[in-house]
Amino acid sequence: MFKEFFTILTNYNLYFEIYNKNMSARFWIKTIKRHFEESSILINQINDDILDFKVNEETRDIVNIILHMIRSYEYYITGILFDEWKPLDYSFEVYNNTKKIKKLYDEVIQKMLLLLEKITDDLLNEKVSQFNRIATKEEILAEMIEHSIHHRGQLTVYYRLKGITPMKIDYII
Repeated sequence: MFKEFFTILTNYNLYFEIYNKNMSARFWIKTIKRHFEESSILINQINDDILDFKVNEETRDIVNIILHMIRSYEYYITGILFDEWKPLDYSFEVYNNTKKIKKLYDEVIQKMLLLLEKITDDLLNEKVSQFNRIATKEEILAEMIEHSIHHRGQLTVYYRLKGITPMKIDYII
């Protein structure tokens, strides 16, 4: 009887360990995939007539908000995985129309989705100290989403100012 109990307990502990392994990483991967899908809804609404629209001289225009978002996805994820914190140079001179911007978004997102699969809980617990404050890579991943949501909000306002109704994003609540 003790042997049976011990076997059951061992199997339960093994199951629990396997189930909980990389639980945080799995959560973030799922969350970021959903975030990319939601962001694509707004990105896919751009058209060439509104690319250079901005509220005033102190703000970015629509194209540069989108390029900034794309650049930041790559910056954060490659930084977290490889400790290479280098901003990429996506510019309007190269990505000067809707078709090129949407293609860039799709290419970068596909690349980021592959890289995301390498994220582990151990990696997320690593600390980074070269920025404004020491933070875990998990905190930096959360900041990536917060940063992107900020710019999605900008796009939503800009679209409305141009008479475009932003497509609905199906949030949970």
